[in-house]
Amino acid sequence: MKIFTFCVSIIISFVMLEGLTRLIIDDGLNYDIEMMKYAVYFKSVSNNPKVGLEHKKNVEKKLMNVEISLNSDGFRNNSDLNKNSKKILMLGDSMTLGWGAQFPFSYHLDNKLKDYEVINGGIGNTNTIMQVNNFFYNYVNKYNYDLIILNFFINDFENIQLKDPNFLQKYSYFYTYVNSMINQILVKYELKYDLKTFYSKSFEDKDTELKTFNEIIKLKKFCDENKIKLIIHNIPELRNLKEYQFNDETKIIKEFAHKNDIFFIDSYNILKDYESKDLWITFKDTHANDKAHLIIADFLFGEINTFLSN
Repeated sequence: MKIFTFCVSIIISFVMLEGLTRLIIDDGLNYDIEMMKYAVYFKSVSNNPKVGLEHKKNVEKKLMNVEISLNSDGFRNNSDLNKNSKKILMLGDSMTLGWGAQFPFSYHLDNKLKDYEVINGGIGNTNTIMQVNNFFYNYVNKYNYDLIILNFFINDFENIQLKDPNFLQKYSYFYTYVNSMINQILVKYELKYDLKTFYSKSFEDKDTELKTFNEIIKLKKFCDENKIKLIIHNIPELRNLKEYQFNDETKIIKEFAHKNDIFFIDSYNILKDYESKDLWITFKDTHANDKAHLIIADFLFGEINTFLSN
């Protein structure tokens, strides 16, 4: 009887804490809770292990207090696309998706480039290997592409190992919030890598780096054979643009691109002129905000116009 009473007390306490978390903590701007919602409502595990994660189709929900909608292809575009128009496809992760931004840079480009439709194929929590494989598995036959832009972020060499989440990881706001607090404490006391160390360490994994480069070469070969232009666009980490700490890592991507005759552009060249904190969604979530996306779009517009005219 005592064990039963104890178990019931635990369950009631958890339910109450869950309710309080949803009522008080869930203000629409808690990064970890919002990411949990994104995983549940917008993503599914692919049948192809090389793809890993795919977007669901025809989904709309508010995340980070911004309405995000996916069309019938799973793209973050406001509507379905015109089969006959020229296409620019954006591949990338949450920075390309436009996490926390009302209007991602793909949206602004779509408005600026009158002769093209710009497709936002960004999927959060994916690396370059997954993005390229997703292209060949899901996107390659959808449209005739004139240009593909592979948007590279500092964590795109990460060796992602997908694991099935348990019930609490998938649905509990309280569990997600507490787990986030624990991780912050572990980082503070150097019991877990901070983001700078984590990003730098991913570039030390030469096996994943080689696999990533091989996938990009496969994409380049496909583009050459089908007369599609290809660009690698580096998006910088936004925490400290004035004293940028990842120039060596960017150099690795840039040199690879030049070696393989892939046009390389780096929006750090324009973003470095701004205060980092002015480009963040929130102090705790340094994804690019709407101001940063507009700056990136203006930069890309000039670069793409020059590239397409050559």
